[in-house]
Amino acid sequence: MSKLYSVGELIIDFQSVGIASLKDTQQFVKKAGGAPANVCVQAVKLGGQAVYLSKVGNDGFGDFLIETLKNEGVDVSYISKSSEYDTSLAFVSFTADGEREFSFFRKAAADLHFTIGDFKDVVFEKGDILEFGSVALKTFVARTTHKYLIDKAKEEGAMVCFDPNLRLNLWEDPEELRQVVREFAGYADVIKVGEDELSFITGLEGADAVKAMFTGNLKILLLTNGGKGAKLYLADGRCAECSGYKVKTVDTTGAGDSFFGAFIAQLLEKGATSENLLTAPFAYMYMLSFACKCGAYTTMNFGAISAMGNKENVDKAVKENGIC
Repeated sequence: MSKLYSVGELIIDFQSVGIASLKDTQQFVKKAGGAPANVCVQAVKLGGQAVYLSKVGNDGFGDFLIETLKNEGVDVSYISKSSEYDTSLAFVSFTADGEREFSFFRKAAADLHFTIGDFKDVVFEKGDILEFGSVALKTFVARTTHKYLIDKAKEEGAMVCFDPNLRLNLWEDPEELRQVVREFAGYADVIKVGEDELSFITGLEGADAVKAMFTGNLKILLLTNGGKGAKLYLADGRCAECSGYKVKTVDTTGAGDSFFGAFIAQLLEKGATSENLLTAPFAYMYMLSFACKCGAYTTMNFGAISAMGNKENVDKAVKENGIC
């Protein structure tokens, strides 16, 4: 069976207890985080096989992150430990509608300093998928390592999926972030991006922004809009739309990652490759709808990994909560 390989950050999310700003929060709960890691877990929960590629500090936080992913069924063979750099930390607080305020501590993060040597033994096969975001593209060495993995994946016929997952407060220069994202978007077969992120990346709005994304290798653009659903655009002009699902949202953490992980899990299950994305009779409307259901399900509980569902959980929630 084909596998998902995700590369990127591994973060301890210290989530606020109760509804308050970071300034006013008194207590936090430790959770495992990192967008590509969340994508991996959701794919595994839906029956896929996933491998995570990263580096953590040689500390208890790093041990916790590795153990969490391993317990979820993710292959952690390529997560190394650094005695020079630290495990990434983030503090997160919540508003009444489930939105979040972040403060990151990752200027000396181990996941910004993994090297080609850390992943030299990774072997891709045709049908595999390599997925990544922009958070771990902050340093030259990390970008070089991502490019090495992308080239290696493409040589073996693996698909490349990219979620920019913009975090402007992690970059001193927004223009640098824009240029890095544009470069790596050019390598991707599938991109998942929020509507606000699309405007930042392209400098355009609406249909013009969508059109501007279809350069390089892009075959599928997934455009998300929170609780309002998502749209899917194909390079040949076809499109699909899901208007979203009404749920009682308590925490939006990981919803987009759950959406992307669910979509990728379906690509793996159906034997999708970069060559057949536009030619095989994939039921893209159903795939988009199910991915939206998974994202909505994740918002019904606190956390990301702990809030994600398997197919049985999601189907049950659909029936009981009417989210279909």
